[in-house]
Amino acid sequence: MSPRTRSAIARLLLLLVGLAVGAVMLAAAFAPYVFAELAPILDRHAIVDPGPAKIAKGRMVDDYFAVEDLGAGVFAIGEPRYYQQNYAYLIVGSQRAVLFDSGTGTRNIRPVVESLTKLPVTVMVSHLHFDHLGGIDAFGELAAIDLPRTRAMVQDGRLTPGRHAYMGFVDGRSPPSPRVSAWLAPGSTIDLGGRSLKVLSTPGHTPTSMALFDPAAHRLFIGDYIYPTTLYAFLPGSSLSTYHATAQRLLADLPADTILWGAHCCRAGEGVAAPWLAMSDLRDMDRAVEAVRAGTATSTGFYPRRFPVSRQMTLATGFAWNNR
Repeated sequence: MSPRTRSAIARLLLLLVGLAVGAVMLAAAFAPYVFAELAPILDRHAIVDPGPAKIAKGRMVDDYFAVEDLGAGVFAIGEPRYYQQNYAYLIVGSQRAVLFDSGTGTRNIRPVVESLTKLPVTVMVSHLHFDHLGGIDAFGELAAIDLPRTRAMVQDGRLTPGRHAYMGFVDGRSPPSPRVSAWLAPGSTIDLGGRSLKVLSTPGHTPTSMALFDPAAHRLFIGDYIYPTTLYAFLPGSSLSTYHATAQRLLADLPADTILWGAHCCRAGEGVAAPWLAMSDLRDMDRAVEAVRAGTATSTGFYPRRFPVSRQMTLATGFAWNNR
């Protein structure tokens, strides 16, 4: 082999190594997006459990939906056979009601809602991921939190979430385009008649995540920001610093006996039922976030990295340079 040929091969090998290193660095830098795009391949799953649901609380209203009466005009509507075991919340006043999350869209949640109240229902969603916004077509419209990021998704009065705001490609779903019936500013109040709910911006899991606080009952309906099992802080738009800022605000502003109603089942040792946590759990989660950010927490797994929080929760994050 001539020196010129050896030199050309060496240059080619260096180029290939450089490209490989560059590809790895790009994949690491954009890990939340890379992981999300690979999720349909890495995490193949059945959408609906073929077996019958086994619930610990409430009642099955058909072969798919469960309803749990939480008292004081609040109903948790669960999808126990759906692989993520989502829960939505119907909050009823004397004049109208709010459905917080529209169901996954795997089955039509509207007949269940209409069996529980004959009042006008306003639909709001905790965030725009497919397993929370997926059932909105049954209602056609929603009231949205008034944030610049949310406004940017609206054209001709209809909100269409972007690819990584909706994440529907994970289950082969296309984003809906519901009409925005109202804009609700963070800190504003919704009057349902004899019951008021406060709109809170709760970014962390996603930038446009929101919650509803019932000050009379000391209940916070909070979606995917916090719930039992594994918290997803590694997807596009997640941010640990924002998780911390939101937790600090909630801990400072909410009564110590507030119950947090999340969107995914189930509590350890409780079985399939509406998932709830206490303010002490929120404090535990915030401490875990701070330990992860400080580099003092121990994780398992490569991506996502999993950090223990408590008996009720695990925190799953990206790399140190992701999800800041």
